Amino acid sequence: MQEEFAIGLVGWGVVGGGVLDVLANNGELLSQRCGSRLVVKTIVDNDLSRPRPQQVSAQLSTDIDDINNDPDIKVVIHLVPGTTIALDLMVSSLTAGKHVVTANKALLAEHGHNLYSVANKHGVSIAFEAAVAGGVPIIASLRDGLVANEIDSIHAILNGTSNFILTQMEVQGSDYHEALAQAQELGYAEADPTLDVNGHDSAHKLAILARIAFLAKVDMHHISIEGIEKVTADDIASAARMGCRIKLLAVACKREDGIELRVAPTLVPNNFPLASVSENYNGVRIDACNAGPTLLVGQGAGALPTASAVLSDVVDIASGRYQETCQRFRFFKDLDTLTVLDEDDEITASYARFMVPDRTGVLASLCSCLSNRGISILSVNQSQPDHNGLCSLEVTTHPCRGGDFLAAAREIERTGLAVEPPRMFRMMS
Repeated sequence: MQEEFAIGLVGWGVVGGGVLDVLANNGELLSQRCGSRLVVKTIVDNDLSRPRPQQVSAQLSTDIDDINNDPDIKVVIHLVPGTTIALDLMVSSLTAGKHVVTANKALLAEHGHNLYSVANKHGVSIAFEAAVAGGVPIIASLRDGLVANEIDSIHAILNGTSNFILTQMEVQGSDYHEALAQAQELGYAEADPTLDVNGHDSAHKLAILARIAFLAKVDMHHISIEGIEKVTADDIASAARMGCRIKLLAVACKREDGIELRVAPTLVPNNFPLASVSENYNGVRIDACNAGPTLLVGQGAGALPTASAVLSDVVDIASGRYQETCQRFRFFKDLDTLTVLDEDDEITASYARFMVPDRTGVLASLCSCLSNRGISILSVNQSQPDHNGLCSLEVTTHPCRGGDFLAAAREIERTGLAVEPPRMFRMMS
């Protein structure tokens, strides 16, 4: 008979139900791999009357103290969303001397440093593989698999809802609102999808990845964030003409004078593997000094993929591996604060689409404005004139300083070369 390892579960929603399902279906496999029989002893939720598909023998309670005061329970899985009640609940478990496993990326991104301090003070750990990219083992890859590398950059698709919407806009020719409605109908988007489509969900995850990659604190307020709400069908079609797809990319890039941190719709060339990450999948490309580029792709959300990540952390804690990692790895200690570069100082390839009159000299003048700012043009595509005598002029550049590109675009608009504000995006290079 294997020794029983008692678990507390806080939050019996979709992911909590997934944890119970995985334990029911793969409990014997987990026991073989960690040497203990994993058992959810107590479940705490604020609504225990709601019907659920799982049949459990665990004690049910609405009081977190029933877990925190139980000496048999060593680890608590915290699956309550948000950053208010969830914060109080997690602090109470850490203070009670319980190891914590969580999928709450917002809580870690906004309050992680204080939570790690509480955990260190009480000699326990916080595990969070499920907080970023669901079932994709990105945290373990950065923390362990790439430990011998300095991380140069991370380019990641971290929100399945936004990726699904952009995929539908490309494949079906839908506009943004039609694609969002379809995502909601299929269950890929919440009734209120704001945090997914405005980029903040991706930014929370980026903050966690950057902390591990660069061993430094990340202030969420310093991340440049732009969502997909303003992406149009014309933008998608224009990107396709330039041999690209638009993806909501979360980017962390190390420069000599600081770190670029941003979330924004970005043109990804079709020959880059991330361009092929479609539907509700997540993809993370890590560029490391020795290993080179590494790409991880998989389900970024959902009950079972997220539960898989949650239980990988539970196994690490039950076997004692995670506690040793916390004691040794500087990520969990006091860290310096990252110097985050201003958007104007980012070095990135760029794209712009200008509406210009079809007359001699316009292209030359536009290229001159870019050249005067030291911007090297990668490609130009000009459409046939419409009935008003206007052409769409699409330009991509080699990597350049963001502020210089914006200044050139403003000059082009101010001098009347373009008849309306340009459509501009960053471009992965």
